[in-house]
Amino acid sequence: MASARCAHCGATLEPNTMYCLGCGQLILPGALREQVDDGWSVPERPQRPVAAAAPVAPAAPEPKAWPDRVQLVFSTGQQVVIAGAAVIGRKPEQTAVNMGAQAIEVADDTRSMSRVHLFLDLGDGSLRAGDAGSSNGSAIERGDRRIPLTGTGERVEVLRGDVLWVGDVRVELVPL
Repeated sequence: MASARCAHCGATLEPNTMYCLGCGQLILPGALREQVDDGWSVPERPQRPVAAAAPVAPAAPEPKAWPDRVQLVFSTGQQVVIAGAAVIGRKPEQTAVNMGAQAIEVADDTRSMSRVHLFLDLGDGSLRAGDAGSSNGSAIERGDRRIPLTGTGERVEVLRGDVLWVGDVRVELVPL
C-alpha cells in the first residue's frame, strides 16, 4: 500500500494518520507530497466465525401482586383480615380513626408492641409497611434476612412470602 510524505518535513506518513510523527503537523488532504511505496500493506483480517447464540436464561418471575384482601396471622393466635390501610398496635384505635384506617388491636403479653406500632397500606396490588416510631421496632423477614423498618413511618414494599415482625410478635401474611 502506498503512503505519503509530510509536506512540511518530508517524513513518511503512516496510513490513516492525522499528524506527522516527524514534525507533529496536522495532515490535511492537500498537504501531502508524492505517494511513496514503502512496501507496507494492511493485512487482510480473517472473518471471525459467528458464534451460536447463547441460550437465554428465563427471566425471573415477576413478584405476584397482592389481592385486595390479606389475612394477618399473628403468633399470638389472633387472625385478622385487612383491606386497605391498617394500624397495628396494643391501642391503635385513635390513630386509625384519624387516618381513616382499620385498627388492629393485638394482645401482647410481653408488651414488646407499642400502642401504635405499624402502618400497613394494601392497594393497587402492593402491600407496604412502615414502623410508627415504635420502641421495639418492626422488621420484614425475607428468606433468611431481617430488614428493619425505620421509625419514620416510611413505607417499605412487602413481597409475597415475607413475614412481618412487630416487636416480638410474628405476623404471617396470607393472600385471600
